[in-house]
Amino acid sequence: METLMRAAVIDGTGGPDVLRIADVPVPEPAAGEVLIRVVCAGVNPADWKCREGYLGHFMRYSFPFVIGFDVSGVVAAVGEGVIGWKPGERVFAQTDVGAGKWGSYAEYVAVSQDSVVAIPDSLGYAEAAAVPTPALAAWAGLFDEGGLKPGQTVLVHGGGGAVGTFAIQMAYAAGARVAATGSASRCDELKSLGCQMPIDYRGGGIANAVRDWADGGVDLALDAVGCGTLPNGLDLLKPGGILVAIMTLVSGDSGPDAAEAARRGKRTALAYSRMPSGARLREISALIATGKVRPPRIECLPLEDAAHALGLVQSGKAPAKLVLQVGSPAEAEIETLAQRQMRSVA
Repeated sequence: METLMRAAVIDGTGGPDVLRIADVPVPEPAAGEVLIRVVCAGVNPADWKCREGYLGHFMRYSFPFVIGFDVSGVVAAVGEGVIGWKPGERVFAQTDVGAGKWGSYAEYVAVSQDSVVAIPDSLGYAEAAAVPTPALAAWAGLFDEGGLKPGQTVLVHGGGGAVGTFAIQMAYAAGARVAATGSASRCDELKSLGCQMPIDYRGGGIANAVRDWADGGVDLALDAVGCGTLPNGLDLLKPGGILVAIMTLVSGDSGPDAAEAARRGKRTALAYSRMPSGARLREISALIATGKVRPPRIECLPLEDAAHALGLVQSGKAPAKLVLQVGSPAEAEIETLAQRQMRSVA
């Protein structure tokens, strides 16, 4: 008889109504996979885009399908050939949803061992679940695509969001000078992250503010919002500078104009996190462990509110970084202890 678990699933792509709570089989970890007993699942814009079918260009859905890119929890079991992980360890990861595997909106998820990372002692499960996708996107934009170096100037557009929050801190920790756009009410918060020049995006004066702060323009502009919300972004760059946009997957948002940038002696790039992501996530985890990077403000909702959480993120009305509480930390840890004891008796 199959063992069942609670999960938020879709039976087809579409709007909020396609998501439902159901009992589905617990996945078996394949060779090279780690089965995680989920405590928390991060809620990202990529999740509602997955629900609506935007990822159909990259992977094949098999319904019913469990969405959810980010997970924190406890190792429950490991597949053949897995080395270095054992039941009971606290871990977090970006799941393999992008490869068509089930995601984190469930009591269990199987993830490639190359994406699984130990949770830093300084983080709880909810905070850890808020890290992988936005932090990995920020890293990709700043370093993998942007080639950020110490002493350079960086503009982070969308500093108040999760990606922007991580990008400001990472850039500052790397020795860059950082400006960031955000709402006027969050000016002090942006400064606390390492932003030397907060810019109110509602004022219409982004270009003038950047020009006054960085004579000749910035070395790197990271657009963490997209959809044309950073007008004339190329104008903000110094000669040879680069405008990096986080891939949104939104129809019609193809990112910055590479041909126009080349004509003006500047560069553009699109950034996204690549699988497997464990190596990069370990570097981010080290920054968190040393206190150089901290997660954004979070708010927890129960798994049953997954549809509501996705609606808040999709509408831009989420009051903080949202995380779904899927399981109890104590129950997850007690369960794996019992499993170890049963194996030792056997």
